[in-house]
Amino acid sequence: MDPFTHGIIGLGIGALSGQPLSPYNPVYGAAVLGAVSPDLDIVAMLNGDLAYLRNHRGISHSLVGLLLLSIGIAGIFFLDFGGNPLIYFLWAFAGAISHSLLDSLNSYGTQLWWPFSKKRYYGNLLMFFDPFLIFLFLPVFFTYRKPQKVAFLALGLMVLYLFLRLLLRINVERYIRKKFNLSQGNTRLAVLPALNGLITWDFFIEAPREIILGTLNSFGLGIRKKLSLKKNESTPLIIKALKTIPGKFFSQFTFFYHINSWKEKNKHYVKLTDLRFQNKTDFFYKLTMIFNEQFHLEDAYFYRMGEVLPVDIFFRKEIFNEHLLEKQSYHPCS
Repeated sequence: MDPFTHGIIGLGIGALSGQPLSPYNPVYGAAVLGAVSPDLDIVAMLNGDLAYLRNHRGISHSLVGLLLLSIGIAGIFFLDFGGNPLIYFLWAFAGAISHSLLDSLNSYGTQLWWPFSKKRYYGNLLMFFDPFLIFLFLPVFFTYRKPQKVAFLALGLMVLYLFLRLLLRINVERYIRKKFNLSQGNTRLAVLPALNGLITWDFFIEAPREIILGTLNSFGLGIRKKLSLKKNESTPLIIKALKTIPGKFFSQFTFFYHINSWKEKNKHYVKLTDLRFQNKTDFFYKLTMIFNEQFHLEDAYFYRMGEVLPVDIFFRKEIFNEHLLEKQSYHPCS
């Protein structure tokens, strides 16, 4: 979600305290700062855009990260206002947990259980920006003297809204299963919010031989766009590619991707395409890996909306290790 939405929901959480809304009230300050603090992972951009993509919604969005951020926020307000730091911690943590939970409800996901698991959790209910959530919490500003009742109402309506979106998604899933005569055993179906509308959904069907992509409306339930991608067999090259550092990163980055491989001028190419996000012309995220005849990784390119992102030391370490391995195979140590 965007920072403004997180901030205004944090304000609504602070309003649950029943205290008047004030910029000098540490309860509101802790809740709002907690609600926006997980996005401090933007500092990873100092090491490049690819470093940011690797770290975004990782440590800072995990329960461990939220606890550490909340402790830091509590310390700041305790030094400035005095009082009970536990109170500041609880309000900061309430704001912070709202951030991670909301981010977990879209299709980018969060690593909630880091460092115990690097798996991303996706709710596939919300877009990156949902104006309805802002509309629900805006009245808190206008009832600043007694905002508690309005905040409870806004939170209740938000839960109801999320539940209705869940029902809509389930209805779309049922329609697609019936439309394509899908069985549970040999196909995988994913339905997620499209980027261009509150009631529009994208879907992916992974069948044994193809991946079908489409877009449809929640109420019309007519498929407006459909694309079929042929699935490649799981060759030794593809297996090797998915075990490389870039391959592992990409497969953890997205829950639904397409793999393509080909040979050109004594080089083997493997391309991974993230199928979750696309505009009118292309998909947002891609990874291309280049291997030599011995299937040693020689280079890797990460693409974001057609732009090549500089490959950092995280990827280069894998390439360096492959080159070292190749040299050792030609010059074995005695």
